[in-house]
Amino acid sequence: MGVQFNDLIPKKEIPIKYLSGKTVAIDGMNVLYQFLSSIRLRDGSPLRNRKGEITSTYNGIFYKTIYMLENDITPVWVFDGKPPKLKEKTREERRKMREKAKEEFTKAKEMENIDEMQKYAKRMNFLTKDIVENSKKLLDLMGVPYVNAPAEGEGQASYMAKKGDVFCVISQDYDALLYGAPRIVRNLTATKEELELIELENVLNELGISHDDLIDMAILIGTDYNPKGVKGIGPKKALEIVKSKNKELYLKAVENYEEIKNIFKNPKVTDEYSIKLKKPDKEGIIKFLVEENDFSMERVQPHVEKLCKLIEKKTKQVTLDAWFGR
Repeated sequence: MGVQFNDLIPKKEIPIKYLSGKTVAIDGMNVLYQFLSSIRLRDGSPLRNRKGEITSTYNGIFYKTIYMLENDITPVWVFDGKPPKLKEKTREERRKMREKAKEEFTKAKEMENIDEMQKYAKRMNFLTKDIVENSKKLLDLMGVPYVNAPAEGEGQASYMAKKGDVFCVISQDYDALLYGAPRIVRNLTATKEELELIELENVLNELGISHDDLIDMAILIGTDYNPKGVKGIGPKKALEIVKSKNKELYLKAVENYEEIKNIFKNPKVTDEYSIKLKKPDKEGIIKFLVEENDFSMERVQPHVEKLCKLIEKKTKQVTLDAWFGR
């Protein structure tokens, strides 16, 4: 879901080349959901293999990774660990929304209303444990690094960006700003939309607030840990409040305020990760995509060859840079 202050955040359109030569942290769960929403059949249903298992995410990972490498971008995926207890309400609300969407999708299907089917199919998105684990398996086979966060993936990705190990966090949400990520890039996984660069320093300067104020704004509006926020407060009102002398009066109305703020200020993170690409397992990729998930051999084979050449080129360049001290 993410915090809802889209209209207040200054953004800058950038070309894909802006990220060339850079390593980026991908908010894994967020981007997998994007693949589930966008890679679909005409009726809105996701791609599936002959066993009925969803394969949209594997399609997205495989082809988008190659697209990034073609543009000299090194992706590092970051996956969620155990969520904070305060997220339970949000998870339950999402479950109810999916159940409602399933009911509406069934009705639309009976009426043969394609537009409605597409709309509700997207709201039925759910990442099962198998989808996530198989996504990691595919990344392993492709030689692409990923990190298992102790808790929230966005917190881990933001930590890596603050350390300078990655240039930015790739996500459609703005929550990484709350964790202190210096930069977010949106729309990298989209097909036609321009990339959007959001810089934390620019956001704070434009709004005339501190990072603490930004977190307080989000809490007043509503986060994954207090989804309803404070009644009657939207983004503009929240901005006014955090700039006023009465901020504390409003924040007192937020249950678990200190605990929520601490999640953003001191996320659980790990330093045990690698951001290096490895040699892909050609046979393993083909077995996973073609034999196990019914992808087209004719289409997959040349892309596997391309992947291997791109990673070989990348790893050679890294070795040369290290050798010459660049």
